[in-house]
Formats: sequence, structure tokens, C-alpha cells
Amino acid sequence: MRPNWRHLHQLKGKSFLKFEPSMLGLRSPRTYDCHEFLTSYNNLPIDKYVEDNYPPKRFRRYMRYDVNTAKHDDYSIFSTGELVFSQNVSDYRGEPRVFEPIEPNNAENPWLKNLLTQVSALSVLNECIKTDTCVRESKIKSLTIDVHQVRQVAYPGQESHNSPEGIHRDGADYIVSAFVMNRINIRGGESIVYDKNKEEVYRTTLTEDLGIFQEDRDQWHHVSGIEPVQDRIGFRDILGIDITVNE
Repeated sequence: MRPNWRHLHQLKGKSFLKFEPSMLGLRSPRTYDCHEFLTSYNNLPIDKYVEDNYPPKRFRRYMRYDVNTAKHDDYSIFSTGELVFSQNVSDYRGEPRVFEPIEPNNAENPWLKNLLTQVSALSVLNECIKTDTCVRESKIKSLTIDVHQVRQVAYPGQESHNSPEGIHRDGADYIVSAFVMNRINIRGGESIVYDKNKEEVYRTTLTEDLGIFQEDRDQWHHVSGIEPVQDRIGFRDILGIDITVNE
């Protein structure tokens, strides 16, 4: 798939970026043939690694991708089938966890793979800036991307938290901490970015079709809890993306 360098060069060098698809040269997933992908969140299994998850508040599927970046204008991206996920962190998330895979049709969804291509290219571009290297001469030949489909549910009278570990890193090089696919009948869910000293530098509430891309080596992040607006359940569906640079 082809990186949209004309768009990405306008975004380079930012430690964090609130984005909509058009900024990456993409259409909204709601204008593609993405109905199956958007509604697949209704079929996510319960995340069995969440404590106090009854009634169930978090559901998840997972997929790992390899991205070949050897050709700067033609990336190749393949799902690996790997289902064991662990993070380079010191809390419980460092333990291996096995998740059910993103369903095959959705794992190969063209819009998703295009999104992964563009955030991969933006990661490569930011790495090249650090070494004053042109992307055509980049030594980065591949990236590993971990993708999570997550539904967070809020019930009347209860607040639901998607980051019980508090302010944290994901243990990757770059992340999309969240790209919001669906947001129904909730308030809250503020995305917060912190610097290396855990001082808050940015806060926003992501609505549908908005995400945050950020560097994850030095920065930290968090998302506040959600609660339903009315006396019925609400939910927030996201893509979470962890990007590891390989050389």
C-alpha cells in the first residue's frame, strides 16, 4: 500500500497529533464499505484479563501485523496470526495475554490496512527526522503493529474505566492510543497526553472518526472513565494501535 507522503510531511515531527482520517489522506470509515467492520464491535468477546468485569465492561479482539517498509512508496502489510500479546511495561500488562483474533474479513479490511500504512509511514518519517535522514534512505525495513478492537461499556449508575492502570505507557515506540469508531450515549472518556515527567500537556474528548497518534518512549497517556448519559447503557468503540520500529 502507498504511503500518502504529501499529507504526512505536513504532520511530521509532532510529539503527539490529534487527527481525523483526511489529515492522513484517508476517507472516513463511514464512507467506505465498512459497515461490517463498524458493526463487528457488537461481536467482540469479553476481555477476560480485566478485574471486576461483571457486568462486562470491556470486550476485545487482537491482531498483529508485519509492515515491510523497504520500498518507501510501496509498503506491504500482513497479519501474522500471532495471538499472544505482551507489553514492555512493569505492571500486569507485561504478562503474556491471549486474545481472540480480529475476524478474518475485518483483519483484511482495506480501510484498516490503509490506516495502518499511514501511521506506519508517519512513524518512519518521525524516526528519519531524528537522524536527519531522507525516507528514501531510511534504514528501517519493517515495523510490528499490534491492533486492538476494544469496546468499553458503561452501565447506569456505574463509571467504566478503560485504563485501570492509570497514567501509563504502552511499551511501544509510537501508538495510536485510540481511534474512535463508535461513541454512543456516554459522557467522559477524555484522552490526556503527558510529558516525560507526567505533566499534562494536552486533553481532549475524541468523538467518532478522531484519534491521537503519539510517541510512546518518553510520553505518557491516560483516558478518563465514561458513564452513560441516560438511564441505559452506553459504549465507546476504539482501535488501539501499538507500533514497534524494527531495523
